[in-house]
Amino acid sequence: MATDNFNNHEHQVYTRDEDLPFSPDGNDTFIGDRVERVKERRVIGSSGNMLYARKTITINKQNKRAHLQEARTLHRARHGHVVKLIMTYFYEREQDIRFAIIMERADGNLDAYLTGKMSRKKTRNLSRWFGCLVGVVAYIHGLGIRHRDIKPSNILIKDEQVLLADFGISKMGLGKTMPTTIPALPRARTQSYCAPEVESGSTRGRSADVFSLGAVFLEMLIAYSYPAKRQQLEGILSSRGSRSYAKNVDLVHQMIDDIRDSRPDDWVLILVSHIRNMLHTKRDQRPLADELDSAWLCLLPKDEPLAPCICFRMVAAGNDKMIEFCKTGLLPEVRRLLVSGIDPNIIGAIHQASARGFAKIVELFLDHEVDVNLQDDNKQTALHCAAGYGYKEIVEMLLDRNANVGLQDDDGQTALHCAAGHGNMSIVQMLLAKGADVQASNDEGQIALDCAARRGHNDVVRLLLDRTAISNPMAQDSVGRTVLDCVVGYGSEVVAGRLAEFLSKDTMDLQDKHGLSSLHSVTRGVGLESTTTTSADY
Repeated sequence: MATDNFNNHEHQVYTRDEDLPFSPDGNDTFIGDRVERVKERRVIGSSGNMLYARKTITINKQNKRAHLQEARTLHRARHGHVVKLIMTYFYEREQDIRFAIIMERADGNLDAYLTGKMSRKKTRNLSRWFGCLVGVVAYIHGLGIRHRDIKPSNILIKDEQVLLADFGISKMGLGKTMPTTIPALPRARTQSYCAPEVESGSTRGRSADVFSLGAVFLEMLIAYSYPAKRQQLEGILSSRGSRSYAKNVDLVHQMIDDIRDSRPDDWVLILVSHIRNMLHTKRDQRPLADELDSAWLCLLPKDEPLAPCICFRMVAAGNDKMIEFCKTGLLPEVRRLLVSGIDPNIIGAIHQASARGFAKIVELFLDHEVDVNLQDDNKQTALHCAAGYGYKEIVEMLLDRNANVGLQDDDGQTALHCAAGHGNMSIVQMLLAKGADVQASNDEGQIALDCAARRGHNDVVRLLLDRTAISNPMAQDSVGRTVLDCVVGYGSEVVAGRLAEFLSKDTMDLQDKHGLSSLHSVTRGVGLESTTTTSADY
């Protein structure tokens, strides 16, 4: 047995069954997908009468680190409305490796409250849980955590409190989410509650969490005030095949409008207005979780039964206090802590300030000799954060202090990937001037040009094409896409045309394993007639 202190929570490695600290609790022990009731074989700390659940995943050696991410995320997301992590361990056997996460056991999940399985008295709790869920999602987003699978079964209930659970596909990182929608590229997700862009193959940003939460909120409202409408909602969600909010969002909006037009109580009007905005088809039109949390904090007694969460307004202490001050831009408080001698190299502090554009705070950290290349839990630096969000002043400040432009985060992204993917032209120029590698590829095999081409950022593409020698335009990323495929997927005629101009005849005639050349891709993308096989006409 080996012990590892992984980000300050207990992690063990076992090779013998008799050494495992937990065993099944009873006969019918499974309470969910890969989750079972367990009991202690030995006492862990001062656990008292705590009941436990164990989530077990069979893994291989290559992805051990990836599965520890869930435990790391749960540990970082400590909050009264997040399921409590007890410990994790690997059980390494000859035939396989099992990864176990031990959590405090809940009484059930939100599904039972939404499907009429609970008494009316218990269902009345739903009204106060809106504020609790808004608060905890705002909290984890503030830490740079995207849950990415919010749904009723991942919202646990214990002692009549909601607990956000199952961060199994969550990601951390304060840098702005890189939208990567490619048509016909589905991603692992819970289809019922995922956002339209996720259904289409995009990464799940924080806005996708807000969409999923909006879907849950609609079902909570119906269970609380309109239980007879549950069947109507289910019919809408399944009207175009499998159950999906994304595929039927127009019909869902109509149902919301019908509720609004029925002259309900004022609190219902407030709630359906938020839900409709949360379920907006365009991700940039959805409210931020922080904005929703602020709206709930401003609720008045007349807005009952809606109310802000008063369960766990956390009092920050130590390093958490510094991070909170950096998140909210409290320059005097940050200065006070730094002057008092607190270590400036607090993981997440300068990252929060950089991601939120608080240049004076970033400057203060630099003056107190923070490590300019300090990486957070997702291996992002302050430069990643500032470059992705377009904060030119902060990027310039960091580069002046010799920030490393080549550092990659957990996804292999450099600051150049972040800036190019979001079309931040001036920042791309600044990074290139400092020697950023245009050929550096992320974990999916994509270079900065891919990121810019995918989003149709034409000026950035032109700049990168002048600096990028595409020796093999048919080179594929980890899922088989070329730069041209990215352009075709987005239908960017300007970018595709520019690529056609850039490619030589020799490269235009190169063929992939299907016998398709670059010319096929370009003409398919921009609707050109492919009656010739030379690049001269383009």
